[in-house]
Amino acid sequence: NQAKDIHFELFSQPNGGRLLAVLLAGIVLWAVLQLIVGGAAQLGYAHFNLNLVDGKDAAISDLFSQKDRLWDGFCMKFLQGLYIALWSLLLVIPGIVKTYSYAMTPYIMSEHPSLTANEAITESRRIMDGNKWRLFCLDFSFIGWELLCSLPLYAGGFLVLKYFTGSEAMAISLVLLLTIPLSIGFFFVRPYEEAAWATFYRDITAAPTEPDEAY
Repeated sequence: NQAKDIHFELFSQPNGGRLLAVLLAGIVLWAVLQLIVGGAAQLGYAHFNLNLVDGKDAAISDLFSQKDRLWDGFCMKFLQGLYIALWSLLLVIPGIVKTYSYAMTPYIMSEHPSLTANEAITESRRIMDGNKWRLFCLDFSFIGWELLCSLPLYAGGFLVLKYFTGSEAMAISLVLLLTIPLSIGFFFVRPYEEAAWATFYRDITAAPTEPDEAY
């Protein structure tokens, strides 16, 4: 409740409407950029981690190796988001289940460039049949590290908004400046998680699976 009051006070200032519009425009711009470029970047990161898991030379250039697949990356992210959103209309649980069903799509598309986004999603559903719970448990094993990484970020943002609500520009500037140093832990945890996902992909594509009881 205190955090909600702080945000309300921040945007109720004389320039609060303008500040809110700028923030919303930034969020929309970031979402569009993620949709257009994020897919190709995700494919490149999958390629990097697969090379890492396979014992090959994983170079920084691998991250940009899929830059010519902007359309494939866009289709992948758009279709994944669309399908998950539609399943989520049935309640939260089906959406979560389908999120895990489609989780291996970037690795499949990175390894098999000839596949379309829809074909890769279908293949991900197939190989994740019987493995969704395993991936969920793998993700859950990182929960402690993620909570630990989140604490400085939330605590810092809360303190800034609490003591600088009288100056909107100063408050937002400080939040943005502190975001990277306060979330530095994620720069170590996320690569670890991504490498674990690539290892998981290699594991399930090398062994037969058993169907899940549902979905």
